Amino acid sequence: MFGFRKKQTGQTLVMMTGVLLLVASLLFAVTDMGKHARQQFYLQSVADNAAYSAAVAMSRQMNFMALTNRALIGNQVAIAQWVGLASYLAMLDRTAENLETITSFIPYVAQITRAISMIVERIEESFAEVARLLVIFQKAVIQGISIAQRALDIEFFFDMPLLINDVVSQHSQELAWDAYQGGGLVPFPYLWVTRFDRESTSNSEESEFFEELTIKSLDPFSKSRGYNWVSLFSHKVVKRGGTELSVNSGGKWDWHSLDSVSLHGRHWLFGGFREQIPLGWGASAQDKKRTQRNGYGGAFRSNSNSSSLALSQMESFDVTQGAFNYTKLNHFWSTAADSLVVKVSLGEQVAHAKARTHFMRPESVFPRNDRFIELGNLFNALWQANLEPLSIEDKLWLAGNEYIQ
Repeated sequence: MFGFRKKQTGQTLVMMTGVLLLVASLLFAVTDMGKHARQQFYLQSVADNAAYSAAVAMSRQMNFMALTNRALIGNQVAIAQWVGLASYLAMLDRTAENLETITSFIPYVAQITRAISMIVERIEESFAEVARLLVIFQKAVIQGISIAQRALDIEFFFDMPLLINDVVSQHSQELAWDAYQGGGLVPFPYLWVTRFDRESTSNSEESEFFEELTIKSLDPFSKSRGYNWVSLFSHKVVKRGGTELSVNSGGKWDWHSLDSVSLHGRHWLFGGFREQIPLGWGASAQDKKRTQRNGYGGAFRSNSNSSSLALSQMESFDVTQGAFNYTKLNHFWSTAADSLVVKVSLGEQVAHAKARTHFMRPESVFPRNDRFIELGNLFNALWQANLEPLSIEDKLWLAGNEYIQ
């Protein structure tokens, strides 16, 4: 009368099998996503390393150009100093000789002044020979620096891609890479090389720019060496002198210097001082003797007679400087040329990294006296590298480039 239902079994097993399959699929998906994320992080690290290494090399090239430009100025200043010292010693030699003549009739004093004159003469003659050799050496260094700048410019063009390849290859030989500039339009480093302009003193405008920097870098002795040896109420001994730069045909720089010393006396009892007796004079030239009567620290304004004698007896080292080259920044492509984007890929996965070289003067360490903000230049080695995020423009250009490919 009463029926018994059979107990049903197996339905839970079927349901659990489906759940287990779902869980397994999720686990595989999570594992695959984790592997993909780890690989993406790895690719990003490689791209960051490659981009930053390239930017460091770019900064080093900038700093090398800045240091060598400074060295060009330094060697020109050194030539100015050698020529100036030769002129100064020639003036001392003439002064000692004139003093010997004036005191030749005074017992005992004549022997002293004669001895002084002989010592100064030997020093002056020896230094003139050494100074000429030093000027020849500085001239060779200047030409060598100009050649080194050009050689490094060419070398960096070929070494930059090799550097990136070395960095990427150190991580894995299976990785592919590419590097762009200008929003992905220009392969690296074709835009970078446009950042440098090779200037030459054979061009008058380019020479004037470097002349201005060099003149501002002269030491006080070279600029103007004017002071009074003796200053009394009625008489004083006035010393004037300085070093000047002329540019001969073809952009050949030529330093020349003049020194003079004269006795000045008052005109009447309370009048102004006037030159009375030339006491000493001397002048030296690196190459061509000069006839100009301006400059030289105001020598012709104060000591007209002794300065004229110095100019007429100017000695020359007979060392001709050829035109030389230096490197200057081209600011036209500065924003695009100072950065690069490196792409690293493995199969379908891709990572991009952007790095830039930029100029920054640490005001806390090297403050400017004029408190102006210093723009990027190739005369202070203050370039450094840093990573930076891709801009919207970079992402759009790269996306468009990927779509085209």
